[in-house]
Amino acid sequence: MVLSVVEKVRGFLFSPAKTFDVSNDDTLGNAAQYFIALLTICAVLSGVVGWRDHGVNMFILVFILGIIGVFIGGLWVHLWVYLLGGRKGITQTLKALTYGATPGCVLGWIPIVGFVAVVWGFIVQTVGIRQLHGLPTRSAVLVLVLAISIPLSVPYAATGTWRIGFAIESGSMAPNMHPGDLIIVVAPHRTSIVTYEDGKMRDYVSFHEYGDVITYRPNGLSSATPLIHRAMYWIEKGEEMPGGMAAPHAGYITKGDHNPSYDQQSLQ
Repeated sequence: MVLSVVEKVRGFLFSPAKTFDVSNDDTLGNAAQYFIALLTICAVLSGVVGWRDHGVNMFILVFILGIIGVFIGGLWVHLWVYLLGGRKGITQTLKALTYGATPGCVLGWIPIVGFVAVVWGFIVQTVGIRQLHGLPTRSAVLVLVLAISIPLSVPYAATGTWRIGFAIESGSMAPNMHPGDLIIVVAPHRTSIVTYEDGKMRDYVSFHEYGDVITYRPNGLSSATPLIHRAMYWIEKGEEMPGGMAAPHAGYITKGDHNPSYDQQSLQ
């Protein structure tokens, strides 16, 4: 029985076990065509939603990460499928992941329901691995838990932070960093931050200039967009900041390498 794309979307969202059983004999080509069609729609909608901040880069990012996540990540997932008893072949694993990505493709572009889409997708992919490989539910859950937790744990162990990378979005750090550059970060407690002033005295250079580059949210606000600028010097609470205002708390004075003034200059 061959289902249409709309029937598959509805089925994988609301009746995944039955739909995976019906799709058991689908080829990898069938699954890839379905996934790429949904991913393209998701990428376009993500690009529209994030156009103001990211432009066409959002479309490209969603599409490329989607392909990598399913088809290359599928090799990693299949390792755990095999170790836990799955013997139906890698094609069935890739089908479980591509069809199981339905919630993410349909809902993942909507900011407020992104987490729901992730959890929903995890459930559907678990059902897919169980149905297509004939594994117990417990084993199917364990496959994805191991496949997800190990790649997350290794970078955290190395850097001390869950978010290890940031993409440069503006030209404020030119010519030493450019929009689109991916920057790997290390948690502050795992390293010693060297300011521009200290770096100049010690001849310490990072990204072609004295001192370290740090990422931070202005005024510590969780809602603020993180900035990636150079730490120029440290001040204590009450000391005068650039612009004349007393510092409300201790911290780094920062500046983009391309900017003419300090970030805190406008706090007057």
